[in-house]
Amino acid sequence: MQQQPTCTSLRVRSPQDAQIIFHAVALGVLPMVTRRLDTEERRSITSGCVFVWEERGPSPEATGLGIERWTDGKRWGPSRVRDEFLFYQERDPEPVDIEPNSDSDTTDRIGSSPLAQPGVNHEYVRASLVKQTYSVFVETPMGRKKWHLIAYFTHDSLDYLRTVSDLPDLARIVVPPGNYRSARHNTSKHGRAQREERPHPFTPQYAPYPSSRVPVIQPPNDCLQSFDYSGRAQPRDGQSLAPLTYLQNLAPPRRHPLDEEALMAFYPRLC
Repeated sequence: MQQQPTCTSLRVRSPQDAQIIFHAVALGVLPMVTRRLDTEERRSITSGCVFVWEERGPSPEATGLGIERWTDGKRWGPSRVRDEFLFYQERDPEPVDIEPNSDSDTTDRIGSSPLAQPGVNHEYVRASLVKQTYSVFVETPMGRKKWHLIAYFTHDSLDYLRTVSDLPDLARIVVPPGNYRSARHNTSKHGRAQREERPHPFTPQYAPYPSSRVPVIQPPNDCLQSFDYSGRAQPRDGQSLAPLTYLQNLAPPRRHPLDEEALMAFYPRLC
């Protein structure tokens, strides 16, 4: 038995319209799609078709319900975001074979062409569809579930499609506040909260290495002078530096008595 869309000849104007359709499904006024579309059902997708389906949870064996992902057999361009909806433009719609004896309006337009040949099937390239998607989290008797709405339309037929306000069974539905939380809004808000709660990257604080103080050797006053690479004396921060030759001729500083004692234990003759 062919699976029918949740709605037909309907357009979704806003998230409020989408939530009315979700609540109609929850009340049993509209049907939910319970399995992936087969080949014939995919070919039957036209402008105004709306599908509501439940995403399969992490433990599908517990309930056996839900669809893992939506497939319609069509090629889509990149998504565009508007009012919490995602929109996809169809790419390269497949041609449709039109039989010459068909009673459709499309056949009448093609058959009336002077180039049409009697008894020959003609291919009609239909208008590109736009796919509109909206997802929510909803609390059900089976726990928290994720529901998706998929609506198809063409730009040419958009003004001729009905709205929820045109259908009495939908127009009278009042959606309880907070029953259907946008999955997109919830995800972005949750991610923002995580970023705000996340601590700043740890910056290690390095303490100065505890090195021993090196004694500063003060040369005689008559030798205090600074110099550059050419040998000329240069001042530095208002102070003078000793010549390199003087520093090279200084005797090395005497070892600590404990170091002297330790060296004498190993090399008494050298010390």
